[in-house]
Amino acid sequence: MHDYAVLFVDLRVVNMKATLNKDFAYAMTPMKILSWPVGTWPLQDYNIFSAMRVIITSCLLLLMLTIVQSEMYLDSNDAEKNLDALVILSCGILAVSKVIRFRIQPAGLISNFTSAVEDYNKLYDQEKGVILRRHAYMGRVAGIGVVLFAYFSATLFMSVPMLAGEEVKDVVNVTKDNIPEYPIPSEKVMALIKMPDNLYFIVFIVEYLMLLLTSNGNLGSDSLFFGIIFHLCGQVEILRLDFTRLSNDNERTIEHFIVLSKRHVYLLKLAKMLNETISSILAVQLFTSCIVICTSGLQFIIALSVGNIVMTIKSFIVLSTLLVQLFAYSYVGEYLKRQMEGIGDSVYFSSWYDIPTSVAKDIIYVIMRTQDPVFLKAGKFFIVNMETYMSIIKTSMSYLSVLRVMVTA
Repeated sequence: MHDYAVLFVDLRVVNMKATLNKDFAYAMTPMKILSWPVGTWPLQDYNIFSAMRVIITSCLLLLMLTIVQSEMYLDSNDAEKNLDALVILSCGILAVSKVIRFRIQPAGLISNFTSAVEDYNKLYDQEKGVILRRHAYMGRVAGIGVVLFAYFSATLFMSVPMLAGEEVKDVVNVTKDNIPEYPIPSEKVMALIKMPDNLYFIVFIVEYLMLLLTSNGNLGSDSLFFGIIFHLCGQVEILRLDFTRLSNDNERTIEHFIVLSKRHVYLLKLAKMLNETISSILAVQLFTSCIVICTSGLQFIIALSVGNIVMTIKSFIVLSTLLVQLFAYSYVGEYLKRQMEGIGDSVYFSSWYDIPTSVAKDIIYVIMRTQDPVFLKAGKFFIVNMETYMSIIKTSMSYLSVLRVMVTA
């Protein structure tokens, strides 16, 4: 923690202005658009205005969680509504956790994004520039992909009351009073506080904005993390390329190898800081994803069995969003591990037999270091990779099968 405090002070001295580099703008602009409104953009000025954005975001999310929790307490008999509420609660808790975590302990993100600014301002050759742009593209695809899924889910939650109306009630054979429906389950709460009917539209829009804010806080924060991880992987690939180009040039080779070794240690440090930033949140992410996948899958099965097309589509989109988010984390963790391990292979397949003996001996230590894999961990003990993804899917499907049998029995 002391090192992070010193690092944070040092980083505050660095100029955080966005670079004019087009590649940097291409890579970072989507992340800035998603993270700046909630106050988690690492290259912002950490002043009262950014703090206010975080406070407003957190207050709105906490208000949404309070409303949904109260609705579940006031109307515990509506299983369909409670399943929706559980999904919103899970996503809202994750959004609040990520926003607060990225604001309170931003040193890992700041150091990585500051390093990215320096990387994009370097003059790379064409081959390295292609590597940099390819990983920027991968970060954009991963980030924008999950956020679009989340926005679509939020819009679907908003449109269900307008699309379904009385038809949904007839399909599921439920008799209700003529109570207006909202994007988030809140009918009983609004009736309790005696919300005037003429404010229905305003409440409707505010709740929809809460859902979008949840998407930004949850999936938008993920996009920020995915983008910088892919950039780090791009730098690792460039380092691998530099290791393969070691040549027999005596003193120059020794100096070059020292620079590359220090760069390797530096990239390992950046990866460790990112891992520590997301580790605790990722543990909650995996736990809630497993639960919500089960409940959303059960909702999908029930809605399909009774012919509720609107609810079937909604639960399917929510389920797909969760699976895409989980897959993105698993893929990023697997990709980071493979890139770090690839440094050892690159060193081994370089012309080490033609370089000075002193350097050849030191290469052994670089290879030994790469044998200790760099994992993306949840809670510092649960490794997140593609194997983990398959394990969670299998576990969720097993629980879903049990729930389905219990419902149909």
